[in-house]
Amino acid sequence: MIDVGAHWGGCLAPFLARGWSVYAIEPDPSNRAKLVANFPRAIIDSRAVSESDGETVTLFTSDISTGISTLSPFHSTHMPSTEVRTVRLDTFIETDHRIRGVDFLKTDVEGYDLLALRTFPWATHHPKAIVCEFEDNKTKRLGYDSNDMARFLEQRGYAVVVSEWYPIVQYGGQHTWRRFAHYPTDIPTNSWGNLIAIDPRLLKQLNRACDVAIRRDRCRRRAERLLRLA
Repeated sequence: MIDVGAHWGGCLAPFLARGWSVYAIEPDPSNRAKLVANFPRAIIDSRAVSESDGETVTLFTSDISTGISTLSPFHSTHMPSTEVRTVRLDTFIETDHRIRGVDFLKTDVEGYDLLALRTFPWATHHPKAIVCEFEDNKTKRLGYDSNDMARFLEQRGYAVVVSEWYPIVQYGGQHTWRRFAHYPTDIPTNSWGNLIAIDPRLLKQLNRACDVAIRRDRCRRRAERLLRLA
């Protein structure tokens, strides 16, 4: 697994627990300190993924949320906090670590997700699943929107599922999930969430498994009602 924008490790933790090799990229020093303390088995990198290698850029952080550290400020509370070095994913994978296969790629880089995906070595690697964040409020200023990223993933042979949340009321607060939807679908410009890209054959298997689980749950609830009536 490669976790780009690992924050405190909530996404990578179950993979480490199952014995996966996990590479975490987290440029925010405060967030990275928690990763180092809590996940000593993970390989943790301090750079920021971008379209160029070896640049020194400013990282902006906010006092309202530890989860919106970014290279491109989009909120009034963002302040410059430190300087970080950049790295492309193809350099990180093929040159720095010589990773032979990536099964799962996750990106959550506050607006830079498509830019990070563009640097992945698609000619030699094809993850079974990819999860990336979308939020047009962050990305339109960088030249793309959620549909551009969904189409980019489709063009690489993936089926795309949209996990959409209602618009953010306040960063750092509680959020409300809205729906899953198969792409193409309408994605409101003020919404946010994740694009889940997987092999179309795997998506069919997951859909069948969900259908079976739903039928079993319905049968269980029907049986429980009958028992209450007996």
